[in-house]
Amino acid sequence: MSVNSLFDIGSTSLRAVGEKIDATSQNIANAESEGYRRRRVSLSSRSVAATGLYASNGAQDVTSSGVGVEQFERVRDGMLVAARNEARSSESAAREEGRVLGVLEGALATDTDAGLSASLQGLADGFSNLANNPESQGVRESVLGRARQLTDTFGRLDQRLGELTSSTTKALASNVEKANGLLDKVASLNEQIESARAGGSPDYAAEDQRDQTVKELSKLLPVEAQENRSDGYTLTVDGMTVVQGTEATTLSTENKNDPSKPTRVEFGDTGVAFDPGEEGGGEIGAQARLLNDTLTGKQSVQDRLDTLADSVVKKVNTAHRKGADQNGDTGENFFVDKSRTAGNIELNVDGPKDIAAVATPALGTPEGNETAVTIDQGDFSDSSGAGNIEARLTKNSESGTSTVEVSSISPDGNLPGDLEGGTFDITVENNGTAGELDFTIDRPDGSTSTETGVDVGSDGTTITLEDDGGEIELDVGTAFVDGDVGPTETKEFSVTVDNSLPGDTSPAQNIADRASDLTTDATDLAANVGTQVQEAAAKEEAQAAVGERVQAQIEDVSGVSVDQQLSSLIEQQQQFAASAQVLTTAREVSSTLLSIAR
Repeated sequence: MSVNSLFDIGSTSLRAVGEKIDATSQNIANAESEGYRRRRVSLSSRSVAATGLYASNGAQDVTSSGVGVEQFERVRDGMLVAARNEARSSESAAREEGRVLGVLEGALATDTDAGLSASLQGLADGFSNLANNPESQGVRESVLGRARQLTDTFGRLDQRLGELTSSTTKALASNVEKANGLLDKVASLNEQIESARAGGSPDYAAEDQRDQTVKELSKLLPVEAQENRSDGYTLTVDGMTVVQGTEATTLSTENKNDPSKPTRVEFGDTGVAFDPGEEGGGEIGAQARLLNDTLTGKQSVQDRLDTLADSVVKKVNTAHRKGADQNGDTGENFFVDKSRTAGNIELNVDGPKDIAAVATPALGTPEGNETAVTIDQGDFSDSSGAGNIEARLTKNSESGTSTVEVSSISPDGNLPGDLEGGTFDITVENNGTAGELDFTIDRPDGSTSTETGVDVGSDGTTITLEDDGGEIELDVGTAFVDGDVGPTETKEFSVTVDNSLPGDTSPAQNIADRASDLTTDATDLAANVGTQVQEAAAKEEAQAAVGERVQAQIEDVSGVSVDQQLSSLIEQQQQFAASAQVLTTAREVSSTLLSIAR
């Protein structure tokens, strides 16, 4: 080996070790830099044969010329990075779902007096008390208060759901905008990195920044990255290419202001929507899923809440219509009968007296009469004229009001409106005028009136039974003839119109039972949301554990250990000193040879 070879070996060794020291120093300096990947220098020996201008020496003259830098690289494991990004995407989706559902669970809380199930049970308890105290005005006021609390609770939940839907829609739009900015950034970094590579000086800082950008993007979308040496990173989401080389596809949010259509995140102008599936999908996927499946849409919380509100109105109204209030009215709704959603439930009753608590038995039942209007023939036999009286009432016949047939009287046997029933005792006398009879009516309230000169020979003739609250007439038609009653005799018959039976408060109890049954649906609704919150928390925890484990592996492969780097730096310092010693030795040998030559 020649002295020149010693100088060559020593100088190349110093340069190579210097490169390693530079890389190690940079690693130590960036140990805490987020996204920094460790730099590594690979060395290789250089062996050349000493040659002349036209001929080479033999193999025995092969000499070494030291060491050189074979490769300067970033240490990175693409498979581990992809696994980390996937776990991060799923973790972010579960966290976002848990956050939104947690707010919803709080609104549906079952352990507070203002909760939906508590409000329904409160209404049930109120009507149960009313069934035991139908005449108590205090109990009736309590029922109204509990009913108002229930409508307020439905309205509050509907408003809270609307606010949550609106905030989630805004968050989705914000995240889509943020994702577009990150996609553009990756495309720009692709161009910067490939330009640097083409110039022979790789921009590793830009590559670190690109990896960090993709990591940040994975929080929003389930992005997959493939590296192409000519174009840089190619990013795909749900099979659609969103970044290729220097081109990025912009995402857009469609139908965000149209509640009748599902909210869609589309890829550019393709019309293809991002489908996040049943889980995962990053924050954007979670928000799209929440908007279309959980907060709104069929079988969503909003849909189930509206269905429950509709059931409350229908079932309570059905039972309430079968009762009589303190005004004597029947067939009235407790809630306003209209298109029913949680946000528009209203009370139909104006005051405590309007609450129907007393039963009005249906005709043909053991508690009620078989017919609404019954006629006791009295002194008339079935074969005489009075036996042909039609059991038909007319309300205000002269004003053109239609006839109130027995079949159109309310099923409870009561008269419509404010009219009162009871038994009307009627006395018939012959007034001495051909074709006419006199009718005397003794009413249930004790009042008496007489209608004289009633033409019993004309069709449609009526006698007035009651004129308080609306005139009620009995159609006698041609049932009587003058000969039915002798000149000196009187005959009697009676007409009975059913009233509600006192003491039966089954309508109030039925409402209590129905409201109590519906508390189960309210509890199930809250429990279902609570289950989803727990599932989201479990998924978040599981994916976080996966992400931490993969991140630890990434740090082992490409992270910076300061202790390890300091140890390497000491070793490299010794290598540098040894290489310097080679040069010192070469210089001393050279000086000795020169002194001999002199």
